[in-house]
Amino acid sequence: MSGSGGFYKYRCKYFYTHNCPNWVYVNNSPCANCCAEGREVDGGTSEMPSSRYSHDICVPRVEDGVVHYTLMEIVNTDESGNQWTLRYKVNQTQIPTVMTTSATPGPPVPATSY
Repeated sequence: MSGSGGFYKYRCKYFYTHNCPNWVYVNNSPCANCCAEGREVDGGTSEMPSSRYSHDICVPRVEDGVVHYTLMEIVNTDESGNQWTLRYKVNQTQIPTVMTTSATPGPPVPATSY
C-alpha cells in the first residue's frame, strides 16, 4: 500500500516474479501492462468453459422423519452442455445413527411442604 488520496494502492500481482513497478487498486491483480503483455495467461491455469464446471448442491432426503442433506455435484458429461449427471461429492459410508429423542423434561415443580 502506498501513497495517499483516499484509495489503497497495491503492488501489481507480478511485482516479484517479473519485477513489475506498477500499482493497482485491487489486491493480487495484474496491472494493465501485464495483461497487455499476456502475463495473466502464463499462470498455467487453463480456463474451462463455464459449461464444463461442476456445481455443488445439497440434496435433502428424509429418513425416519428426520431431514438429512447430502453433498452432491452436478457434472456436465458432454461437450454440448446438454447432458448432466448427479453424483456424490464424497464417498457415502454408512454412519451409525445415534438414537435421539425429542422429549424434554418438564419444568421443575416447587415443593409444597418442607
